[in-house]
Amino acid sequence: MPAAPTIPDSHADLLDAAGVATLSTIGPDGRPQVTAIWYVRDGDVVRMSALRSRQKYRNVAARPQATLFLLDPANPYRTLEIRGDVALEDDADLAFFTQVAHRYGSEPEAFPTDGRVTLTLTPRHVSSFG
Repeated sequence: MPAAPTIPDSHADLLDAAGVATLSTIGPDGRPQVTAIWYVRDGDVVRMSALRSRQKYRNVAARPQATLFLLDPANPYRTLEIRGDVALEDDADLAFFTQVAHRYGSEPEAFPTDGRVTLTLTPRHVSSFG
């Protein structure tokens, strides 16, 4: 079995910065659904927070595959695409969401918190450009 793809060192800074990425999932009609999302790199996986009431959660619950796309704000020709499998985990104590909110300079109380889950994207294909 081939080794799991890793994030290239040349583009790791895009994941390590508190930026905004787009998360693409497959909707119930088979068409892509894309949303802006905050993220946290955790070793070789990327974790995100979502609400059970949102379409992106329903999409990955039904089809646990997604693509995360990052664009370098200083150079729009430098990109990172991570396609992978998504695992869902309850965040009932809001520990992960609190980490995400603080990473982005916000307080968790400023956002809806009921029904929070953690999405963990495990890379299956990684493409970088620029």
